[in-house]
Amino acid sequence: MLRATFIHANGIGPATERRIWDAGVHDWESFLDRREDVGLSGRQCALLVPVIHESVDRFDAGNYRYFARRLASREHWRAFGELGNRAAFLDIETTGMHLDAAVTVIGVYDGVETKTFVKGFNLEDFADEIESYPLLVTYSGATFDLPHLRRRFAATKLDQLHIDLCPTLRRLGYKGGLKLVEQDLGITRPDHLLGLDGWDAVRLWHEWENGSREALDLLIDYNRADVVNLARLAEFAYRELRRVHLPCGPRESVISTTRQAR
Repeated sequence: MLRATFIHANGIGPATERRIWDAGVHDWESFLDRREDVGLSGRQCALLVPVIHESVDRFDAGNYRYFARRLASREHWRAFGELGNRAAFLDIETTGMHLDAAVTVIGVYDGVETKTFVKGFNLEDFADEIESYPLLVTYSGATFDLPHLRRRFAATKLDQLHIDLCPTLRRLGYKGGLKLVEQDLGITRPDHLLGLDGWDAVRLWHEWENGSREALDLLIDYNRADVVNLARLAEFAYRELRRVHLPCGPRESVISTTRQAR
């Protein structure tokens, strides 16, 4: 869907993008070949053609941060079709819900394995790990996870494309926290994690600090379930939003988040 996107060009809005799609043009290369058939004005073509040429070059070069800058954040979901199998599904745990709380656990799922970074063990390794991903997927990450991480890792920009599934799924009518939306969509968790929430994650960390290894293991399991389920939610959100936006476009296979070489 990213390669079917035209609204990242200045002066090109949703109505013009829809006109391009309705003309049967569903990717950048087709637009460059058939732009005379789309019915755009000379001014619109002058605005769009240089951006599409640059978009092709940037995408082929793997410079995906270009699109993070040019595309409105609410439209970053479009990149999941091309980059979902190279995404970092990301979730953090902290010592509280306030902004100056300490980050205790970070989970990163790449579609194959989960990597867990724990305060006092390997938390510093997160900064190098996250740089290799072109797309971040979170739930309420724009207001919680990323601000905490930017404070904790000041030298790490975290300026990749970012899908925050909370507002993204709200566009499809799914509201509330991660666990509630999981239930609405029939996504389950292991029995030993049922009923746990963010405040339990705070409690478990304090129990670990007081000597309970079992509490840390449970906290890591809880975080792992969060990031693994983010992948399923992202696949659903992308499929449904793409169906709404581009119902007559070329068919895509069901998105697989299985990692390819980055």
